Amino acid sequence: MILGPQYHRSETWPTRNVVIPLYEGVTLLDVAGPAEALHHAGVELDSACYRLYYLCCGENDWVTSSTGLPIKGVRLVDLPTDIHLLLVPGAPEAALITAVTARPLMATLRRLAAKATRIASVCTGAFLLGELGLLDGRRVTTHWAGLAALTQRYPAARVAQDHLFEQDGNVWTSAGVLSGVDMTLALIEQDTNRALAMAIAQRLVVFLVRHGGQSQFSAPISLQGEARTDRLAQLVAILQERLAKPWDIGAMAAAVSMSERTLHRRCKEAFELTPAQLLAELRLEHARTLLLSAQRSIKAVALASGYGTPSSLTKAFTERFGVAPTRYRENFA
Repeated sequence: MILGPQYHRSETWPTRNVVIPLYEGVTLLDVAGPAEALHHAGVELDSACYRLYYLCCGENDWVTSSTGLPIKGVRLVDLPTDIHLLLVPGAPEAALITAVTARPLMATLRRLAAKATRIASVCTGAFLLGELGLLDGRRVTTHWAGLAALTQRYPAARVAQDHLFEQDGNVWTSAGVLSGVDMTLALIEQDTNRALAMAIAQRLVVFLVRHGGQSQFSAPISLQGEARTDRLAQLVAILQERLAKPWDIGAMAAAVSMSERTLHRRCKEAFELTPAQLLAELRLEHARTLLLSAQRSIKAVALASGYGTPSSLTKAFTERFGVAPTRYRENFA
């Protein structure tokens, strides 16, 4: 059932073979997220844009994913000779350690990588690429919790801190599981065009097509995680919903039933920020998100994020991020 208009285009794209290797304990969303994005390229085009092969690298035709859900795959002999994309998913730590030390699995991945036009990893799948030497000399990333380990284990790799995904030559790496979808949309855009990638994002109800250089951390989520009380977490949520409102510390304190002194003290304890600085962080993060849409003027971004004028936004944005809003948009939109 089509819930909205399909993407139509006059170009024709070749069918590309994608191999996703499976192993015991593989993270289910590392497989399913990118696979859905690739599948929906075909849905939008009403043609086989990508042909997906799920390769079982163990002794059986099935593997058990991280959630306990079994996934059925094909055998090595069933794969095509030409591989456009080898997409390597990650796994939780115990399963990952088993995987990188499994000689048959690594030998299979080495053979596939040698044949693939492009190679990509999702989350901790970067460690499997690292074992193959594919990260050496390249700028790469992985989930924030594994950045230090990736740096230590593969010192020849240039590990980018806090990026959603990285491309260096024909090797792509991504951070947490959902950033694998961001990376896949970027891969699809590179194979076809931006209009198709955006159509897939809309179909999947992706909130925002994010550039790889963006932070792995959302300011509202990070700040709510640092909140030591429910009322501080509530304050972050209230401010985020009404950033255009002219807030002062009295209004913020009243919103969560605190005195101004108590709110100031608790914000400093939890966030190492004053209430005004907390508001500024949320406003600037919101502005940064809005700037990724070319449809909004700088004036509209300023008003929506609580800055009265473009000059006020430009001053605050440049002080915080070291780049003007217009230049940020040019680099990332």
